[in-house]
Amino acid sequence: MDTPGKSAFLMGTTRTRLTRKILAGLSITGLERIYQQLDPSLGVVLTFHRVQPGANDIRIPNAHLSIEPDFLAGVIQLLRRRGFEIVSLDELKRGIENPIAERRMAALTFDDGFKDNLQHALPILEAEAAPATVFSAPGLIEGTAALWWEGLGALVMQQDYFTFTGEKGPVAFDCTTPSRKEECFQSLVEYLVFRVPEEQMQTRVAELCWLYKIDVDEITREAIMTWDELRQMAASPYITIGAHTMNHVHLARLPEETAREEIQQSALVLEAELGRRPRHLAYPYGYPHAAAKREFDLAKDLRFDVAVTTRPGMLFEDHRDHMTALPRISVNGLYQKNRYFAPLTSGLPSLLANGFSRLNVA
Repeated sequence: MDTPGKSAFLMGTTRTRLTRKILAGLSITGLERIYQQLDPSLGVVLTFHRVQPGANDIRIPNAHLSIEPDFLAGVIQLLRRRGFEIVSLDELKRGIENPIAERRMAALTFDDGFKDNLQHALPILEAEAAPATVFSAPGLIEGTAALWWEGLGALVMQQDYFTFTGEKGPVAFDCTTPSRKEECFQSLVEYLVFRVPEEQMQTRVAELCWLYKIDVDEITREAIMTWDELRQMAASPYITIGAHTMNHVHLARLPEETAREEIQQSALVLEAELGRRPRHLAYPYGYPHAAAKREFDLAKDLRFDVAVTTRPGMLFEDHRDHMTALPRISVNGLYQKNRYFAPLTSGLPSLLANGFSRLNVA
């Protein structure tokens, strides 16, 4: 999961249109291609979540998390046309530590372990001979954690009105229009992420959904790979399995020892189930309020070779000293056209987003 409750990617219609115009403008004018020729970056790590037919028809609020299978294939092909070598995270690490002139790398990563990664993404990855890493949280498989944002999304889409009890009592939500559904979803997510203790958040969502006959646990079981399915995924020579904490938590909201246990336990359980300790970690949510220096140090102390955030950015030689704080570019389901995606591979949009700084590791 990418941002505060994914709300940073939950763009309203106006913002979405503006972003599309900017990206398309960079593509049509050729500015991003000109910048790419001058860009000193070593490459990029891309973030995917769901890959499923009909993703173009998925309505708010979680549409940004799903892409069509054909678009995944198109992304891989576009990267290669642009001179990127698609590599594993192991090879990416070696390439950052020992850069080769004019070599540009791209690593593909999939968060959460959705069944559609096995059903729809894996055949494309194998056909394209494209390595990828799937980050799995054992709690989502075993039922100790749930896809709470999917439950909230189902609630908002199902209901025209509902009531949520906050700190000051019941609050009525009006979800009668698409824009109001977006607003309700974002308001709820931000309240849960910033006002409700981490250990209570998933329970609060489950209770709210239960009142309106939405089973978050069932949503999770239907969406997330079982252990047997994850083993089938891991058997592919193109797939590496990485850790995603035990229960898909906001690490920065936890005491340090609890955060350490979440990371360490996920690695131990994955090793027990799959026969190999994961070498790579993706921080759930991954934005600065969820993963920062303390979490980067924990990952390093727990001997992960690479750990990835959701902070936007390209990779540079300076990242060799920050291998547990690597940036990623999200492949957003709201922008499934090459004219929107291609400029992101140039490094120009992320440079602007980071205030012209190459590193964002604080």
